This record gives sequence, C-alpha cells and structure tokens, in this order.
Amino acid sequence: MNPARSPRSSYLNFKPGTTRALSAIALIALHGWFLLKFLLVQRNPALEAWVGGLALVGMVTAVLVFLSSYNFQAHAAKAEIDERELLQRNEAYFRTHQYMISAVLVGLLIMEFWERATGLSISVNQMGNFLTVLFFSGMVMPATVLAWQDRQNGFE
Repeated sequence: MNPARSPRSSYLNFKPGTTRALSAIALIALHGWFLLKFLLVQRNPALEAWVGGLALVGMVTAVLVFLSSYNFQAHAAKAEIDERELLQRNEAYFRTHQYMISAVLVGLLIMEFWERATGLSISVNQMGNFLTVLFFSGMVMPATVLAWQDRQNGFE
C-alpha cells in the first residue's frame, strides 16, 4: 500500500510535543471552564465571555488532538497498525478507562457533598456541562496518552 494513500496520512501529523501541548491545553481549558462555570453564580457578562472563550479553546484543541495521527493509532483496525502500536493502544485505552471511571466517581462524590454542604441541587445545565467535559476529554484521552508515551523523538 502506498504510504501517501494510507488512512494514516489523512490525519494531522503533529510532532509528539505539539500533540502533548494541544492535549494539555484542551484538558486544562475544559476542566477550567467547567469549574468556573460551576462556581459562576452571579451574572457577569465579561466573565461569562471569558469562560465561554475557555470552553471554545478547550473544544477546538480537543478536536485538533482528535484529528491527530495518534488518534489514527487509537482507532485503526488491527491490520493497519503493527504489534507495538497495538500494545500501546491497549495501554492508552486502559489509561483512558481509568481516567473516565475516576472522573465520574469524583464528579458524583462532589455532587453529593455539594448538595449536602450547600442544600443546593445540581442543575440540569451543570450536569450537561459535566457531561460535555467527560465527552471531549474521553474523546481525546487515547490520543493524549499515546502522545505522552511517545518517547521515540524525545520531548520536542
């Protein structure tokens, strides 16, 4: 098969350091957006615009990571990757599973303690925001783990 015509070539071929940086920006921005949005109780249009911008940055960088060649490895058919890449992918999915289970557990515990401490219930919008963060972070986590574990080129 011609390498230029392989499915891998249709993904963005970022260097490992670029994908690491994009994934860090995406995850920090998404989690930061959620926390700021959760704690934003009074209307403040300027702050709301900044918080919305943070969400946009998180989502756009998450999509870039999702389009990276690391995501190809995360979702490729067995025939399209070698045995080493398959082992790396399995490790990435195991780490993603750990992250997602931990995030859900921490989220549920925080919601439970929040309601007991404040007497306020979590709103549907807050739950939607939590699910948005879980969706985008879960979407990019396999590629993120693969990029952070890629040591062939060092930290560039």
